[in-house]
Amino acid sequence: MAVQHRGVIPILWWLSVMLLLAGGAALAVDEPENADVRVLIDISGSMRQNDPNNLRRPALRMLAGLLQPGTRAGVWTFARWVNNLVPVAEVDTVWKKRSQSLSKQISSPGQFTNIEEVLDAASLDWNGETPSHARHLILLTDGMVDVSKVAAENAASRSRILDDLLPRLKADQVKVHTIALSERADHALMKKLAGETGGWYQQVEKAEDLQRIFLRMFEKVGKPDTVPLEGNRFVVDGAVDEATVLAFRQPDAPPTKLVSPSGEEFSDSDLPSGVAWFRDKGYDMVTISGPEKGEWVLEADLDPDNRVMIVTQLKLQTSEIPTHAAVGEDMVVEANLKNNGKVVTREAFLRLLEVNATVSGVDGPGRLVMNDAGQPPDANGGDGVYATQLVTSGAADDVELLVTVESPTFTREKRFRLTVHEPVDAMITEGPNGSVIRIALQRAVMAPGASVDAWQEIVPGEKTVLDVQPGADGEWSAVLQDTVSPSYVKVVGTTLREAVIDRTVGPIMPAGVAAPVVVEPSPQPVGPVEPAPLPETEPSVDEPVAAPLAVEPEQDGWVMPAVIFGLLNFVLIVAGVVWFILRRRRKQPQDAELDDLIAETTEAAATERQESAA
Repeated sequence: MAVQHRGVIPILWWLSVMLLLAGGAALAVDEPENADVRVLIDISGSMRQNDPNNLRRPALRMLAGLLQPGTRAGVWTFARWVNNLVPVAEVDTVWKKRSQSLSKQISSPGQFTNIEEVLDAASLDWNGETPSHARHLILLTDGMVDVSKVAAENAASRSRILDDLLPRLKADQVKVHTIALSERADHALMKKLAGETGGWYQQVEKAEDLQRIFLRMFEKVGKPDTVPLEGNRFVVDGAVDEATVLAFRQPDAPPTKLVSPSGEEFSDSDLPSGVAWFRDKGYDMVTISGPEKGEWVLEADLDPDNRVMIVTQLKLQTSEIPTHAAVGEDMVVEANLKNNGKVVTREAFLRLLEVNATVSGVDGPGRLVMNDAGQPPDANGGDGVYATQLVTSGAADDVELLVTVESPTFTREKRFRLTVHEPVDAMITEGPNGSVIRIALQRAVMAPGASVDAWQEIVPGEKTVLDVQPGADGEWSAVLQDTVSPSYVKVVGTTLREAVIDRTVGPIMPAGVAAPVVVEPSPQPVGPVEPAPLPETEPSVDEPVAAPLAVEPEQDGWVMPAVIFGLLNFVLIVAGVVWFILRRRRKQPQDAELDDLIAETTEAAATERQESAA
């Protein structure tokens, strides 16, 4: 018995040391941290009407200026022919200046709209290669697939996009983000490309909105850390290496200015060392290297799209947030702080943090409290990874999720946008045998293999089951009993993220026919299910505790276990000494910065408590 315990204990000690050497907890991320972004811009002749002032130029310049170190990027223009305007390269000062200069060549001289060729050319080097960067295509067009004056050739090109290119892009883990700059664009194609690759689709009503749409695209592909900009004031902490301020400007607005914490005021005509100011049509972009700690003031128009993006070693990291989700699909959102690439797990630091997520755009704003106490959905308490559950109760086109980490001395934010879909799309059309309800699985969120039932309520409260016939993969149809009774569809299946969906969609009515008034209970607010407090249990004195099974110690063969025990303890001691020496020698400057930040944050928290008590 004693020999058994001697063998187990050092093994457990050894495993503990190995875990220490391996570092703290890690947050699983589904795609590489850095991005490879390809921007595809339509320069066909129709853009003269839809973008007469060539606002594609400043929008591209803004996107190029926002892209952060570690990103690879390139730009293509297309009409009949495809041109690689800016070759793919690492984003640095040279690449940014080249992109901003070459953007002047964007106009509307071309004929046709060869979407097939530009998608193929811009993604060709990805074919079959393992991703080292997260792959994104941003496609801006105002038209339909148009490669010829012969309609059949256009239809064939569109079919090749869906049948050949789309499966290849999905296999290569490419997210296609699509921007439709007119009502006549092929919205069905744009939505399908974005939906099935996990990208974002956006229709733009006017070219003046392009810059804001490109900002949203940047937030999709770049996932920048930001700090709050409230009342045009923002706070820079000691861990910020660089800050970029994006301020949108109205045509008649006075010049934008910045005021530092020490009171120094500067504009684009009076710049101190370390500040780069880029002024373009409709916005100012100011990049500050080594910004002064404290509160800054932005003297500019108040605009909800103004941003302060930062480069820092103290980063906010989240789990992968999907661009598309199904109604009723539970999503676990996780977040943590990383310092110099390592998850921060120091208890003294974590207990000063407040981690939240705010949801807007569906059932009103909702605040989700994230916990690291081991309460579901948090998997491991105290590991520095905070979690909450996001439950969507209704379809919405544009939901914003803002994840925030706050402390008395610093704040980090990340923004995400997602679309919440019904699991099936259903519509009523006329068929040869009468009115037909046509049902299609929403491929942006649902996996193949779902089952579908449909019925009408000809008599209120009673189901008249419809004969649902399968069509193409993921499509069904049923002939209706009449066109005035509401129809309903029930779908049971799993989402692409393996969540189980059992959802009834309806009432579904023909176009122009009003649905009957149905009184439904008020929807529950978006938010996590509050975990029930864990019951405090004490051992009962009345219940006997089972004694461990007795194991007779072996009389012979004790020498080898004793040798192994000695060796393991020796290795344990050596490993501990080596680990201690390496830890002291390799301590990074960022670790010292974190120590300073912990001390500063602790002091600020104590001051707040004293002021509250007073």
